[in-house]
Amino acid sequence: MFNKISNELKARAAKIKLIGFDVDGVLTDGSIFINEGGEVFKKFHSLDGHGLRQAKQFGLELCIISARKSPHVHARFDGFGFEESVHTGIHDKLTKLKEIAKEMKIELDEVAFIGDDALDIPILEKVGLAVCPPGAHYSVLEHIHYITEKEGGKGSAREFTDLILYSQGKIPG
Repeated sequence: MFNKISNELKARAAKIKLIGFDVDGVLTDGSIFINEGGEVFKKFHSLDGHGLRQAKQFGLELCIISARKSPHVHARFDGFGFEESVHTGIHDKLTKLKEIAKEMKIELDEVAFIGDDALDIPILEKVGLAVCPPGAHYSVLEHIHYITEKEGGKGSAREFTDLILYSQGKIPG
């Protein structure tokens, strides 16, 4: 799948040590379900979950930074091995990412992030590999290096992690 990516994109992905994810529109399709009692539900795709687990198994650091406060996100990624790096209710995402990277002794050019809306732009402008799924808000498009083929909540996060792992020679393309 990645045998036609540019050498520049492959070089960017090869340097990555920390992968960051937005939630709504990236790890989900952006739908929010609310029952009669007001409880909110989100739908996640198992392919994406496996991609995050695989990236972690290959030694990459992971983080989730979402503006929407959500116990469901924390519950979904409990047991993945990066629970301390799941942050919800964060509106200044870049400051949070800088804190995480500094704590891990990782430079911003060694960070990849996938986001889909205006709140993600400050991060996308600063990281070494900026990605979005198709259907991202138009304002994001001028700040990214790669658009996944898969849509948010339907495998885009898996494609994102696979791109990095492939570029690092850890999985076949």
